[in-house]
Amino acid sequence: MTKEQLPNPVEFQVPNSVAAIWSMMLPGLGQMMKGQIMPGIFWSLGVASGYYAYFWPGLTLHAFCILDAALNRGGNSWLDLSTWPKRIGFVALAAGLISYIVFRNF
Repeated sequence: MTKEQLPNPVEFQVPNSVAAIWSMMLPGLGQMMKGQIMPGIFWSLGVASGYYAYFWPGLTLHAFCILDAALNRGGNSWLDLSTWPKRIGFVALAAGLISYIVFRNF
């Protein structure tokens, strides 16, 4: 291979699935790996403060952090809900999380 054909490692784009897995392990790390440093730091601090306040707010913020890492295309979009399967999946995940919280506590 010549130098012109070699990929530039700096321009490597992390797949959204890998970013979501990293955000599951450490909130905000998926965003940081995608080059979104400040949102990653804000997600880390927000999820940590949610877990510090009580378990359920932290878990809810952690779920949104994972969804943001999985669905965010970059730029100014927060959650890329442009297609119906993504919208249905997001609503199903949110409904499942809320119903789990309600039924678990009663």
